[in-house]
Amino acid sequence: MSWKEQLAKAYTTVPHSWKEFTWRVCVAAMAITSTLTGFYLWKNPQIIIGIPAERQSPVERLAADRDMRRAVYQMMEDFFYSNRPYGLMLVSWEEVDSMVGLWVRPADRFPGKSGAHDLTPDMRILGGPFLFGECAYTESLAMPGRVMVACPINNSYDAWGYVAVVVEDDPEVIQQTMNLLDFLAHRITVLIY
Repeated sequence: MSWKEQLAKAYTTVPHSWKEFTWRVCVAAMAITSTLTGFYLWKNPQIIIGIPAERQSPVERLAADRDMRRAVYQMMEDFFYSNRPYGLMLVSWEEVDSMVGLWVRPADRFPGKSGAHDLTPDMRILGGPFLFGECAYTESLAMPGRVMVACPINNSYDAWGYVAVVVEDDPEVIQQTMNLLDFLAHRITVLIY
């Protein structure tokens, strides 16, 4: 008799005692539990090995490492005080339709960018170049007459956010700022990812 026949016979016959009934129930429960657990782990390997850093947003990465957060915020602070733009922000692109302003100066001038917020109209213009790792600029919504220059925080997995600065609407200033901001965004990307 093969093992399949023995298994079928064991579960199709009426148990002769409580011990046999308990044994059958325990073996069935263990088999079902191990099968479902194996399937669950197969579908969700991050439970065992964790989520790779490339698939974590800047919010998750900065929340997990205090020293990294301090270093990123210090870079932002240094850039803000040495270049004196009208505004500077580090924004994490969490979902397709939502963002989180991680570092915004001056925060009172950009109430729509500080903290969790929906997509703003300027992201329709900036979103395309960000996917290709390119810096771009658009008219500032918070400060009419000025320009917001933004560079993405990208890794091999996704576009995770951007660093943006508000400056005068002068082509020379925009190009100079784009070069500086691209370097800052690259440094932040290397530090986080």
